[in-house]
Amino acid sequence: MTNEINMSLADKLKKLRKDFCMTQDEVAELLDMSRTSFSKYENGAANPPLRVLRKLAAIYNVPIDFLIQDEQNMLILNSNPDIADESLMYFSQLSAEERNLILRLRLMTKEDKDNLLKPLTHDD
Repeated sequence: MTNEINMSLADKLKKLRKDFCMTQDEVAELLDMSRTSFSKYENGAANPPLRVLRKLAAIYNVPIDFLIQDEQNMLILNSNPDIADESLMYFSQLSAEERNLILRLRLMTKEDKDNLLKPLTHDD
């Protein structure tokens, strides 16, 4: 990853989206907003509210501090940069539908994830 010190929020959002090989439409859909609204964040015309920043941090797997602080380098939550780069490479090779499923899973609450992973029971 390149050095992101002193990048604006808009630049960070654009770079992260491109690093994840996503379109503005895909990110906007995950955020439940229009592409036009999301593009205002990337163009610096508007700042996202905290709830949107939290979702963006989850989608891109970065600390929220990275998005809002200019002096901090980007930290992928995975502490091994070789694995993080490799994971990003594999993620970019997934189909748009597969990426969307993974990103939606990241945005789910723990309870929703637990319910999704429960084994199906069959009434006999």
